Amino acid sequence: MIKEEKIKVKSDDVVLGATVAYDSGAKDKMPLVLLIAGTGNLDRDGNSKMIKLNLYKDLSDHFVNDGYVCVRYDKRGTHESTGNYATNSLTNLVDDAKNIIEHCKTLPQVDPEKIIVCGHSEGTMIATLLSEKTKTNGLILLSGAGASLKEAMHYQNDITLNEAKNGKGFLYWLIRKTTKPEKVHKQVDDIYAKAEKSTKDKFFFNGIFLGTKYIKEHNSRTGDDYIEILKNYDGKVLAITGTKDLQVDYHLLEKLNKLENSETFAPEGVNHILREVDDNNSILNVKKQYKRLSKTPLHSETMDCISKWTAKHFMQEKTKDNKKSTSQSTPQILKSSTNNQTKPNEELNIDSTLEM
Repeated sequence: MIKEEKIKVKSDDVVLGATVAYDSGAKDKMPLVLLIAGTGNLDRDGNSKMIKLNLYKDLSDHFVNDGYVCVRYDKRGTHESTGNYATNSLTNLVDDAKNIIEHCKTLPQVDPEKIIVCGHSEGTMIATLLSEKTKTNGLILLSGAGASLKEAMHYQNDITLNEAKNGKGFLYWLIRKTTKPEKVHKQVDDIYAKAEKSTKDKFFFNGIFLGTKYIKEHNSRTGDDYIEILKNYDGKVLAITGTKDLQVDYHLLEKLNKLENSETFAPEGVNHILREVDDNNSILNVKKQYKRLSKTPLHSETMDCISKWTAKHFMQEKTKDNKKSTSQSTPQILKSSTNNQTKPNEELNIDSTLEM
């Protein structure tokens, strides 16, 4: 039976609201999985006033059912966590994740020698940077591995423009007439250029306030920088990006395939929120798609892949106790094969400032 407890964790000058979930009937200490969310004002469950995804609640339930303690939390300045969301830095977010882990290591249910970090979207970047600050045993990178925030934004604009080339209807016509590729890319570059020049904690761009240090720190990292960190990581890495993901290019998994410590999976037809797409994946319908598909279960093959990978690396002793061989209980993880899959520019992404 899944039991959930709300906790508060001190992190520097803020207090983070979090939820710890575990099997109330478990007798032994269990490995810990820390969930790190993507950008935006989603709560620890993956919900906001505008959309209810329950993505992180669903992932938490999955991990607990597999025998793990799982903790998810509200990022600083959102929901039940204190702080100023508009002036967050990337360093703040990494340090918050580190402090959550340190707190959870003291919980009676947690085996402090088995720590797994599962980041989604921008959470993959935070999880990767976190690996340089604290000892962890495994990273699960969902829908974001190998990309920087700036590169992801350029990618999203590229595929938006690509769909507009052949799209029918007034909106596509308007995009073709009023939007030029160089103008769109310049707008992204201007965000980072303005941050570099700003001397204040936050700056105003395109109708919203953005944290100056947050943008500067993202600007200092490329996708290759994240790959290099993963190359030097002494734990295990599982990276998953669906072929219908509209916010990051799943072909980036090819770079992780070259790393000895990494395994990858590119589930066919799966989107950014780990659901199987049932429509044409157009920008005109993607937010409706998310709302609709959030009511369906997480993609079963993707979740099976995660279960097999975690069991192979972190549940070997339990497997032996159950007198099951590792080969029987943990079939081989699927590797990504991008040569025969859909090209990224054949799909369309959400066009949203700094949404990752």
